[in-house]
Amino acid sequence: MVANNRSGTAGAGGQWLGAPLTRRTFLKTTGALAGTAAVGSLFFTENRALAANFGNPVLVETDSRVDIKYSVCLQCHSACGIRCKVVDGILVKIDGNPYHPNNLEPHLSYDTDPQQARLVAGKACAKGQAGLQVVYNPFRLKEPLKRVGPRGGGEWEPITWEQAFSEIGARLKALRDLDTPIDPNAPELGPLANKVVFSGGRNEHGQKEFTDRFWGNSFGTVNKRHDHTSICEASHHVGYELATGMNKEKGSTDLANCEFVLWFGSDPCAANFPFVAQSRKLINMLERGGKLALVDPRFNVAASKADWWLPVTPGTDAALALAIARWIIDNNRYNAAFLQRPHDNAANPTGELNVTDATLLVKIVDGHATAYLRADEAGLQDGTADDYVVWSNGAAAKYDTVDTADLLPGEVTVNGFLCKTAFELYAEQARSHTLEEWSQICGIDTATIEAVAQELTAHGRKVSVEHYRGPVKHSNGTYASWAIISLNTLVGNYNWKGGHAFGGGHWHETGGKEGQRYAPKRVRNGVSDTGIQITRVKARYEDTTEFANKPADQKYPAQRPWFPFAKFFNYQEVIPSIEDGYPYPIGALILYWNDIAYSAPAGKATVERVLKDESKIPLIVSIDIEMGETAAFADYILPDTTYLERWSTPHVGSAILTKASGVRQPVVGSFDENMNYTPVLPNTKTLEDILIGLGEAMGLPLEGEDEDGNPIPIRNAWDFHRQMISNIADEDGGVPGSSPEERLQYVLARGGRFEPYEAAYEGEMLAHRFTGRIFFFNEDLAQTHDSMTGALFDGFPKYVPPSDLLDRPIDETDAGYPLRLVTYKQAWHSMARTICHPWLVTIQPENFVEIHTSDAQARGIRTGDRVRVTSASDSEGVIGRAYVTETVRPGVVAVAHSFGHWEMSSRAYKVNGIDSDFDATRAAGVPANPVMRTDPSKSNVALQDKIGGSVSFFDTRVEVTKV
Repeated sequence: MVANNRSGTAGAGGQWLGAPLTRRTFLKTTGALAGTAAVGSLFFTENRALAANFGNPVLVETDSRVDIKYSVCLQCHSACGIRCKVVDGILVKIDGNPYHPNNLEPHLSYDTDPQQARLVAGKACAKGQAGLQVVYNPFRLKEPLKRVGPRGGGEWEPITWEQAFSEIGARLKALRDLDTPIDPNAPELGPLANKVVFSGGRNEHGQKEFTDRFWGNSFGTVNKRHDHTSICEASHHVGYELATGMNKEKGSTDLANCEFVLWFGSDPCAANFPFVAQSRKLINMLERGGKLALVDPRFNVAASKADWWLPVTPGTDAALALAIARWIIDNNRYNAAFLQRPHDNAANPTGELNVTDATLLVKIVDGHATAYLRADEAGLQDGTADDYVVWSNGAAAKYDTVDTADLLPGEVTVNGFLCKTAFELYAEQARSHTLEEWSQICGIDTATIEAVAQELTAHGRKVSVEHYRGPVKHSNGTYASWAIISLNTLVGNYNWKGGHAFGGGHWHETGGKEGQRYAPKRVRNGVSDTGIQITRVKARYEDTTEFANKPADQKYPAQRPWFPFAKFFNYQEVIPSIEDGYPYPIGALILYWNDIAYSAPAGKATVERVLKDESKIPLIVSIDIEMGETAAFADYILPDTTYLERWSTPHVGSAILTKASGVRQPVVGSFDENMNYTPVLPNTKTLEDILIGLGEAMGLPLEGEDEDGNPIPIRNAWDFHRQMISNIADEDGGVPGSSPEERLQYVLARGGRFEPYEAAYEGEMLAHRFTGRIFFFNEDLAQTHDSMTGALFDGFPKYVPPSDLLDRPIDETDAGYPLRLVTYKQAWHSMARTICHPWLVTIQPENFVEIHTSDAQARGIRTGDRVRVTSASDSEGVIGRAYVTETVRPGVVAVAHSFGHWEMSSRAYKVNGIDSDFDATRAAGVPANPVMRTDPSKSNVALQDKIGGSVSFFDTRVEVTKV
């Protein structure tokens, strides 16, 4: 249990926000940050004289001392471009990159000379502008640390990089056995090398390709990546994949031309991504007369701008989506011309841009929709196993022999096979409840449902249905995502101006395209990883020796769930799986920017218990910039550089309709003649340089190859990222430049490569289009067994109540807890680490337990009261201050993320027996995650989505009592 009050004493470095804050002290804090960075060996020691004079006056961009460098932000996942103003080597200001489409509309022409561009600033949010406080954070880790005493005891000793590489490398090398199986009786698990697990909390493009390469092809472990995506959005991505035939993982809206947006479970004016771009585009849409319906149990910022606020009962978004679908289907307001075309070569008088599976026949076996009927099964002339079958003119036909086919022919029999169309299956789900029954489930009145459905079908294709975390961070998240996406399918708005978009994409940094010279993922004399990951993602339980050896009547449940569709990993299963040693025990856990103890719902107790146990994890190495809640349990902590001191090639969100490839590059620090990098804190290293050091200590193959197979030395981070950025510069004829080096510098001088703003459209169509089939049904899902219950999953969008791993509804098991807990992100905070930014904390020093007036009155709670939030799995709960409000749905309790830390330098740790400096204000507020519901059938993990792999943030039922 975490103490959730503001008690504590600042260390010698001072409590940043301990005294009342005035404009004067606010500005002095800023000056102290930048000023102390300039004094070399006195890094992060207060220098009052320097602080008082620094930045007076602020130099203009044309001053010779000012250097403008472009990079990419990492204060959230938006990957906005940033324009960094550096004076005498010190970062003093961050704005938006005017070349980048996230930051300006229209963004600056790519051929604009950087000397002209330096006079133009793009937009940047508060988080982005506060980024300089990441670099000049006085509590950053400054040197490698080795644990002294028990794990989690908070005692460390500094060591050299040479010692760290030698000791860690020796222990990892002993585990690198690529020949001996983990279990000779279960060879599918792979070799002993798989007992080394790498988990990066936020490992972005550019970095993740390097870490995959290092851990997978240099070291040889299949556990080469366990990233945080299941914490954020995994089921959203899997929902899109099911809807697009596993081809696309995200979609968005052409807000510049849209007339109505129905937005589920997000606040595009405060969060989502890209936040700066989406908020700007949405407000522009509303100002020109567009309409918005916002679905969220909180009256968030976007809801305050909306025409309709739909405060849905958490976990019932699919019910609302299917209610809207029912009205559209019953009133024949769907786009029949779009849905009735069975193939791309069919007559197309309305100019449709995609086809769907709506008319394709699906076999029904014992009441379960199993697979598409194929033409050879149907006995059709010249039919093959690759040909679908439709129903047209009262008979079965090969799908590519007719121009239109029936959507709702009812149940039909073809050559002995009972069938329904994919659209019939979807319509049955929509009609499985009356509108009134759906209204009772989702908590939205029928008049509002009808009004929104009517609006959605009143603007042709210039409408879109969006969603993000709100609907998908539930145990039913994948089905909810698919149900929401399918509303776009009903109106046929994909790829149209003003409709639903899949983004402009990016240039391909990993190679394989015309004009590219490098293949940066290759490892010369490398190895291939094999086996099953510790979290059992992308693997089927039925393919295992364990399943084969069980008696026929005891096959299910598996010891822990398997996730064959969770291709975006399963972060919350890493530590519980290690605790259970399932499907195998591990030997080492390597963490990068990973604070799973704080970030994972219901994770604190399990993570701390398991990480303390050296028999479960013999070696823990954390690569990080701060002493976080998880790093505190490591055996070694290796100090990382900040995002302003590293390379990577992050991708933009699908709301950006033009092709864009941002490049993150160091904006401070220095390079030698071989491009070896020295960061602001000279005894820290980039992730790549750390892994190269470990690889050299283990004698791993690190060298790369170009597209022609020629060797490429990998001696530092630049050796790898030069290849990635050069590929961006060279693809599709390349950027201007008479040589590869000139093209490379052209990209770096602009912070990436960006297509012109005008390239978004081709007439009334989007220029970058997804041309594949759109799906109401997925036969792979329909033929997959739930590893816990043995039941087959349904292969179509549906509503099921939030449930545990054994499909027991949480509303029934936890009926004694009457309120529902949700979390959210504010515009000035995002992840676990923005609490380290004094500028952001000054906006709101702590968060609250937000409770509706009626619920508060029933409990005698007033704003400012200290309250305890408890759940069925945490009777001790968490304590915070109440905020009584009308901006949450009755029966819902909301807590903003990012507050209530118990580490993150909110308290001291010891180095060589001396207490570190700390800032007690970082512990202010209340963390919601520790109180979230563990699964009743697996008490060491939170509720989760068995299809998409997302962890549940919004299915916990709680009680709130006055303290």
